[in-house]
Amino acid sequence: MVREALVALGVDARVGEVAGEYCPGEHSVNARGRRKLMGVGQRIVRGSAHVGGVLVVGGGERVREALVPVYASMGFGWDPSTVGAVEDEIPGITVAEVRAALLDAWRRRLTLEARALPAAVLESASEREADHHIARR
Repeated sequence: MVREALVALGVDARVGEVAGEYCPGEHSVNARGRRKLMGVGQRIVRGSAHVGGVLVVGGGERVREALVPVYASMGFGWDPSTVGAVEDEIPGITVAEVRAALLDAWRRRLTLEARALPAAVLESASEREADHHIARR
């Protein structure tokens, strides 16, 4: 569905590992077979499963900068040029536009219902927001 959403936006999106990518995986979503845009993680334990992903919309260079010393310290080989973001493929794209395309792709396959989060969840998230904010350079 993520690949479909990106294709609808105009990205030559593909599923599969890019040679030399960080956190390699056969379900990565990439652009043109050259740059990883999304990593997919899966975990299965007794009685449950989780599938999640991180789609980089903007700031691919910041991801690359963060990974260079990490991979060097671990001694893992990788190719920094494989790090990408949707905005590398579509300059000026916004998170809102990507979000809308993702929701459209999911709506074509699933029935989605908008629901409000409980007030306690929103309050807890608000209290913790500063712990997770990354200032843009």
